[in-house]
Amino acid sequence: LGVAACGSDDDGGGGGSGDAVKVAMVLPGPINDEGFNQSGYEGLKECEAAGAEITYQEKTPVPDFVKAFETLAQSNQLVIGHGFEFGEIAHEVAGDYPDTDFAVTSNPLEPEDDNTQHIMPNSTQGAYLAGVAAGKTTKSNKLGGIAGFDFPVLEAQMAAFEAGAKSVNPKASLKTVYLGTFDDVAKGKEAARSQAASGIDVIYHIADAAGVGVIDGAQEEGIKAVGWGVDQSDLAPDTVIASQIVDQAKMIGESCQSLIDGEFEGGTLVVDGLRSGIIDLTEVKNAPDGTQEAVDEAREAILDGSADVPSIGGGIPGSGEGSG
Repeated sequence: LGVAACGSDDDGGGGGSGDAVKVAMVLPGPINDEGFNQSGYEGLKECEAAGAEITYQEKTPVPDFVKAFETLAQSNQLVIGHGFEFGEIAHEVAGDYPDTDFAVTSNPLEPEDDNTQHIMPNSTQGAYLAGVAAGKTTKSNKLGGIAGFDFPVLEAQMAAFEAGAKSVNPKASLKTVYLGTFDDVAKGKEAARSQAASGIDVIYHIADAAGVGVIDGAQEEGIKAVGWGVDQSDLAPDTVIASQIVDQAKMIGESCQSLIDGEFEGGTLVVDGLRSGIIDLTEVKNAPDGTQEAVDEAREAILDGSADVPSIGGGIPGSGEGSG
């Protein structure tokens, strides 16, 4: 993951006042990865815009997770762990810092502590839409999935992607690869090239910085790709057919605002999906006629509950809106 770097925004943070709410974030990857970590950092910037004083630690190695939480908990009212893997870390630390609140993103489990909140995008809904776009686009009926790790939230999205593809193309199949990294761009690129060599012609990634390599590899091989997290069409305008939007920034900003307003609720699992605007799919391009219409129909089916979207572990509904 590289060397951990701790810092605040270039202008010294947002509030500047001694009375400002102080919010810190621990990120496993770089804040400029064009994906998950960048979206988390943008959420932290929303906290700053709301009046909080912010600090962050990026590219944090796994062995340093606990130490990072403990250090930041001593001087901040809210510490955010950006990623599923911080759920256990927050639980380990929260009891020792009862006056500090903690938030963990992308963890579908109910938090175990009264001062911890899990904020979870219902990302399977967006993955299903991405699958619809891919299922309509593929010519070989062979789809590829490349993810960083086999976390339950990623496995669920892969299952939803496949279900969406099969809903419009029953012949479609999905081959999934887990890289064991979110940061190795070269490994993501090589995985994409390997999938292309096997006849796969559309690849869906959930791989953060490594996903940039996936899109690059797909572009070199002349096949299509689906971006994740933010609109990644600019990375390869003729290759990306759509991007699954997972607006972590909005969720984090709303959590911060609740803290500033004195309404932060620990011990809760917050779930948001399509209806909230947290989850979506960008406009389809580089795809056959009728693809956008199929995606739009699937979106309506998700919203009215008639789509069969696989759920994320921990009891979060796949086709409903949860508490979002």
